[in-house]
Amino acid sequence: MKTDTNLNLEKKIIRKRIQKERDGLSEEARSAKSQSIAKNLVGLPEYLNAKTIFIFYPFKSEVDTRIIINDALIKGKNVVLPKIINNEMKTFYVSDLDKDLKKGYFGILEPEEAKCKQAKLENIDLVIVPGICFDLNFNRIGYGGGFYDKILPKLKENIKKIALSFDLQIISKVPFCSHDKKVDAIITESKIYWNFKVNEKRNR
Repeated sequence: MKTDTNLNLEKKIIRKRIQKERDGLSEEARSAKSQSIAKNLVGLPEYLNAKTIFIFYPFKSEVDTRIIINDALIKGKNVVLPKIINNEMKTFYVSDLDKDLKKGYFGILEPEEAKCKQAKLENIDLVIVPGICFDLNFNRIGYGGGFYDKILPKLKENIKKIALSFDLQIISKVPFCSHDKKVDAIITESKIYWNFKVNEKRNR
């Protein structure tokens, strides 16, 4: 049996390869694919019915979530973004992407504490999860900090965890450690994959 140390080494190799492929997308391709992913998400009942959405701000070659954030704000939803404080992920409401954010952890734009109110985890209705790559067993490889694996178990049990991914980020098998958390769905530019093992009430 592989140890978590062995699996983490495998993850590091895969992370580097997929990130290089994702970085190779042109700005035009990334924008078009992000538009398609956003369209696939905002039509879902899980999104439409959510009052408070926990989502990530895009960094480098990630799916451009600003499309979704702005859509949510226009529709009157509460938008929550993460902020790393003392090596722990905290959550804050944002209402204006131009005024509420400043560079924080690893240069990622995060909510500015002086301008944003901290959000309680029990108020979150939907989580949009980032990642380097995913497989169709709904495992993910993140950036190595483990922040989402730590915060996801603290949310309400029935909260849907939806990952956004370009098609090229879907791989055959993700090395899975004991502490890793699965997602409930993966949305790419071409398809929506549902984890029916935990979503049996949805129509197949």
